[in-house]
Amino acid sequence: MEEGIRNRVPAAGNRDNDAYLIVRLPPHVREMNRRSLYEPVMVAIGPHHLSSESTRTMQLHKWRLLNEFLLRGRACILLACIEVVRATEHRARSFYGETLGVESDDFVEMMVLDGCFILEYLLKWSENNGGFTHRTSLCVYYDLLLVENQMPFFVLRQLFSLRIATTDMVDQRLLDLIFRFFSLLDPPGQLRCAGPPTPVGAVYHLLHLHYQRIVMTPEQRRPHQLTRLGASSSSNSAGITSSIRARMTGTTTAPFAIPCVTKLQECGVTFREKESPASQFDATFRSGTMEIPRLVINGGTTTLLANLFALEQTQDCNECTVTGYLLLMNALVHTSADVAVLRRRGVLDNLLSNDDEVATFFNQLGGVALFDHRVHQFARLFRDTNEYCNCRWNRYMAVFKRDHLQSPCSIIKLVVASILLCASVMSVCYIICRYHHACS
Repeated sequence: MEEGIRNRVPAAGNRDNDAYLIVRLPPHVREMNRRSLYEPVMVAIGPHHLSSESTRTMQLHKWRLLNEFLLRGRACILLACIEVVRATEHRARSFYGETLGVESDDFVEMMVLDGCFILEYLLKWSENNGGFTHRTSLCVYYDLLLVENQMPFFVLRQLFSLRIATTDMVDQRLLDLIFRFFSLLDPPGQLRCAGPPTPVGAVYHLLHLHYQRIVMTPEQRRPHQLTRLGASSSSNSAGITSSIRARMTGTTTAPFAIPCVTKLQECGVTFREKESPASQFDATFRSGTMEIPRLVINGGTTTLLANLFALEQTQDCNECTVTGYLLLMNALVHTSADVAVLRRRGVLDNLLSNDDEVATFFNQLGGVALFDHRVHQFARLFRDTNEYCNCRWNRYMAVFKRDHLQSPCSIIKLVVASILLCASVMSVCYIICRYHHACS
């Protein structure tokens, strides 16, 4: 038995730092949300959705685009593609969070086919020569950003380097190609970018690249910002630990939740769209006003948010920004009435069927989030909001504004009552003065 266990346990020196970067969703995330948020509609990439019924038609187009990609390069480029993928097969397999029941030749074929398809599709898109409808391109765009529908980015880079003569510009040309595709298909007003393109050195797959583009600010984009669970380098682990300790200082009593939007309004909190935010997730609370960047929410937004959230839940992130944002929205939105308030304040633009669907989306994702309440991004916002609501003066002022300053009629009544009160006080003072003068 001892020998059998030793044979199944890998040696410590053989640990692969690239392992478990493309994993299946945790069951608690998948079961609480619609499967359509995480499953490809048109194109399957990698081994996790090979048997999907909806992607079989696209397989024929993948072979066609593979052939057109090979025609762009020099002679024998197919052999070069196979050799370069086979040489890194072990590293590519280690990206997936499970033992793949795929033979070596089939795995190499899958990586070559999927990688060449993605590259040729991006090239045709940049040349306006794809022959695909805008709807098809949108489906491909969202399918390439699903957490389980990924392939190692280094494989894409190696395949792309085979078709260009100068290898020193591979990284920048590939980034330009990908970001041009992303930027042209980003639905306007959905998830704004946090900054310019990212260096290729710290990219693990396309969703990770999109995560850096949408979520991370330029200051946060450091190598190994996102690492697999339990496999951070010692320096990165020390950085994460010191960051968490710093954020936990003074926040051990941070509240777990805040009231919903309608309850916060009763305490005098106002909501408004944040002008010029640093990113889509840059929400702040100051002096009774909560500012949140505007979000256009539709089917595409829900897919992107769900998969960015799933990426954070399956990886070890320094800053769980999307998780914190969904935690905030889950706390604010309980019912359709809360969504209606945020719509009127310009925080949400709802393109779904109704406000209940928006509330359900935020509640389902926020309800399955695994995080430390003390150190999430909005812990200070939660604490400041609750302190504001617990102040009696703020509640009294909110009641006063609601009862007497809500409409022109109530304001006129308040002014008239104030004038009558002042007149009464002045008349009483006048009578008292006359009486005092008469007595003296």
